[in-house]
Amino acid sequence: MESGNREKARNVLKRILEAASYNVEEVDDPQVFSAIRDGTALLVLCSDDPEIIRKFDSMNYRLHASGDEMVCRKLLFTLDPTVQTEDCIRWGADEFVLYAGRAALAEVLGQTLILDLGQPVHLLRDEPVEAASAVAEEEEQEMGPELPHLPLQISEKRACGIAGLHGSAKCRFIPYWSYRYMSTGEREVKDRLVSFDAEGAGAINAINGIKMELDPGTIERGAVPFGSEIVPARLVREDVEEQIVREVVDRLTQRVRFRYEKGDAIFYEEKTLKPDRNNIQVDLEIIYVPVWQVRGGSRIVEVNGFTGEILSVPMDEGVELL
Repeated sequence: MESGNREKARNVLKRILEAASYNVEEVDDPQVFSAIRDGTALLVLCSDDPEIIRKFDSMNYRLHASGDEMVCRKLLFTLDPTVQTEDCIRWGADEFVLYAGRAALAEVLGQTLILDLGQPVHLLRDEPVEAASAVAEEEEQEMGPELPHLPLQISEKRACGIAGLHGSAKCRFIPYWSYRYMSTGEREVKDRLVSFDAEGAGAINAINGIKMELDPGTIERGAVPFGSEIVPARLVREDVEEQIVREVVDRLTQRVRFRYEKGDAIFYEEKTLKPDRNNIQVDLEIIYVPVWQVRGGSRIVEVNGFTGEILSVPMDEGVELL
């Protein structure tokens, strides 16, 4: 986030908090400003810098005001959808647009904006809480099937913005074979010991066979959003397992050259050593990756719903990207 854009974002965030009756002040840290209301202290950071965000997320802050000490909550505004935090309230582009609009409306109507920073929904004082609860309950009921999947972190509106298209978007969950392999064993040749111990993990698109790096810790096991398209797998387990074993064997195969003497002559011999296929264990599981398929006129752009990345190769071979 450039310094000019960061300053504009800070000014808008200050207006949002002031619309919610927060007393906004600068602090010593030029990256951060504070907001206080009813004994609640909030520190706000606008940044896309991973190191600044990491430090902000890991630190505990206390604010001394009028002789009182308050533990500060932390609000991060970032335009980087891949940023991961553990101890921050995180706002992205969607939240920024929503809250800025509600703050403007509250100012027009002469009302106070209510920010429930623990909830994604923010209401003006004259909106019925019961209606909001009913909507939340209805949305909770309308969930799709429970599947192991990467979480959908990019909203439909954000996906359209990333794609640069004004049109419709459909969320599709693309099947991947998540795999983990382990190889064991060793061979000894002429007093030289060659080890075949190795392990690794990844994922293979269950439609077109394209590989993807995968952190198993990011997989969620639960319901996907209602109305999402669940794309069926085409590659079968046996073929995928055979492919992985073949690639592991090729990767671990070693050529060993050794010297020996026979009479008054010196000989060099080269041997190719391969791991035993029976010593390679492969664990496979189907997981699903969310993809927004954005249509605008005659163009289709696919956006990874987990990372926000625009896909140069379609995840489904039946899709043509123009």
